[in-house]
Amino acid sequence: MRFERALRLTALAFALAGTTACTQIDNALARVPVFAFLREAPSFDPYEMPRMAPPGSVPFESPVGRALPPTEATEAGLNAFAASEYGRNPYASLSADSAWIAYGEEMYSRYCFVCHGATGAGDGPVIGPDVFPMGMSLLTGNAPGRSDGYIYAIIRVGRGLMPAYGGRTTDAERWAIVNYVRLLQESAGTAPAAEVQPTSTDTAVDTAGLE
Repeated sequence: MRFERALRLTALAFALAGTTACTQIDNALARVPVFAFLREAPSFDPYEMPRMAPPGSVPFESPVGRALPPTEATEAGLNAFAASEYGRNPYASLSADSAWIAYGEEMYSRYCFVCHGATGAGDGPVIGPDVFPMGMSLLTGNAPGRSDGYIYAIIRVGRGLMPAYGGRTTDAERWAIVNYVRLLQESAGTAPAAEVQPTSTDTAVDTAGLE
């Protein structure tokens, strides 16, 4: 019994010593800016690039929105999607709807804010010389000139350093983000001319429950 108790006390002593050592190392690393940020930053879910469907695949009905064709995360693939019927924004008429704007802001804050920042200027909390130096502004450069369908497609399948959010978002959530990005561009005075969008009744959206 005494021997077992001695072993337990010894194990406890080693555990406490290890914890103290880890704490000291952690505190030392926290003095380095990039590690300090990682220590204090909020936790975000990891995202993975989806596997592309084989050529000739047929879209299937999805529980998170309408069936969409496979889209390559390339300039040609994004442009092809934007030019197709799927690239037409069915929620464009809701751009001034307060509930829809709030919904878009919520989705943007959840998925886009971390890199693109609150105003879309590319100055999110992970952007900086000691963290991640490349921030993409949604207000300048090519972004304002991209079509709604192109922005939707890049949210869905990603490109380059932009991760794919198709597996994390619904069809409506992606369009809500697109409309909110347009609102940010409008506030910055860089919004493009309004696109011609479908107006048929089958694209009407009930905003009840979005607030």
